Amino acid sequence: MKFEGISRTFSTEGNRQYATIGAFWEEMSKIYGVEKLRGLGYNWTENSIEYVIGLKEGIIDGANCSVVLPDTGWSTEKGNTADLGKMYGRIYKDGPLLYEIEMFTSSGSFEVLYYRN
Repeated sequence: MKFEGISRTFSTEGNRQYATIGAFWEEMSKIYGVEKLRGLGYNWTENSIEYVIGLKEGIIDGANCSVVLPDTGWSTEKGNTADLGKMYGRIYKDGPLLYEIEMFTSSGSFEVLYYRN
């Protein structure tokens, strides 16, 4: 599977990435609508994460990144966006991820696909 989109690198120091990635989502949602987007988190380091926002279908204008992802071996979680932090707590207790793909709806729900070794 190939994920194409607009890539940015965010600091993870002090958990800053939540606010800055959230602002990135808001920026892209104003243009495309939240339901048409998906976000890919990958390449975590001690101080940063790479994050790509792309379209669920097609290629987003200004795409500057293409990431080849595994076709199988993904796990899925769904829920309400208000519970996203708790869900990530459960996922990360089993160790770090290689990739995560996030999708949100305007009604306040989410779906996360994640992949680890």
